[in-house]
Amino acid sequence: PAPTTGVHCVHILDEIFFNHEIEIMMILFRATAAAIVALCPAAVALSLTPPGNNKIVAITHAAGRMGKALALQIREDAVLSGMPPEELPNIRAIVRSESEAMSVKCDLGGMKMEGGNMAPIAIDWLETVVVEDIENEEALRSAFEGSGSAILCDASHNEIVWSDGDDTENQDGEGMCSISVPMRENNDLSKRLLAEIDAASSCPSLRRVILRSSMGLSSRVSKEAAEAMGGEAALAGPREAEKALKSSGLEYTILRLGALTDDGGNMPLIFGVNNAILEKRLDSTTSRRPPILSRADAARVCTFLLRETSAFKGLTIDCAWHPKFGRSSVGSEEAVNAAGRQDLKKAIQNGVFVW
Repeated sequence: PAPTTGVHCVHILDEIFFNHEIEIMMILFRATAAAIVALCPAAVALSLTPPGNNKIVAITHAAGRMGKALALQIREDAVLSGMPPEELPNIRAIVRSESEAMSVKCDLGGMKMEGGNMAPIAIDWLETVVVEDIENEEALRSAFEGSGSAILCDASHNEIVWSDGDDTENQDGEGMCSISVPMRENNDLSKRLLAEIDAASSCPSLRRVILRSSMGLSSRVSKEAAEAMGGEAALAGPREAEKALKSSGLEYTILRLGALTDDGGNMPLIFGVNNAILEKRLDSTTSRRPPILSRADAARVCTFLLRETSAFKGLTIDCAWHPKFGRSSVGSEEAVNAAGRQDLKKAIQNGVFVW
């Protein structure tokens, strides 16, 4: 790909940071995190300390929308906890090209005028690592070297695409939508994720891994539920990735998400296992739309699991917005307050064992 120019970076920055939904998402996240820290700063600070005091958190597919949200939330979560500066986590963004690396730097750090040209502002806690060719096993292994934790994002995850015209209301009151799956690159992206899991498994410093996966993968999933999540063509890659991670020897937690949206975060969440949330959703509505959640909330849950991995080690957890709250609830006082009161640890435990 052509090198990213300063103008391109400005365009990216405008899209990401001045989008009103993203601004609301980050404001609400900071407010909720600050409230949690105020209630129990010592416990939060302790839980954020990686095993062995290893500070590096590796994020794959880091140039994606959720990857960037993850980088910000992990860092801010630690800062708001009151963790000493020398113990704050560093983010290693693993990307596929120099243009993706530039996108991450511009969006996370901002830009400045330097020598008459626009340049990204350096962030001391952010490192970008470019691995273009997954056949280069040494480069891929080096990308994880020294990291204590990793979040592996399946780049082929499906998402909800909303139609925001005058006739957006359907029988659910949530608006007209369709499921989008990046099929063109699906096979290549799935192969990359498998190579990343293999490389991570050979990293002696890596203590814990979170895998972003998809609902619709349990062995007894109905045909309707699988189709709602994009069908077998979309699910084959994540299924192989889960299998590879489970046999890798790594300490892992798998987070199976509903279809993703770009709406704001801080919505109450529901957790379960074995597609119970997905199947119940399809049984209770005629829309055939799967459970959904925003990338912001998916990143929030991943950040939480990163510091609570020992409590959920070896588990596969389904996650979506609570069915009481839909897209129209995003940013509402009721939803934000409910999310702020929600004990994620208890909610996950109840979801895993109740379902």
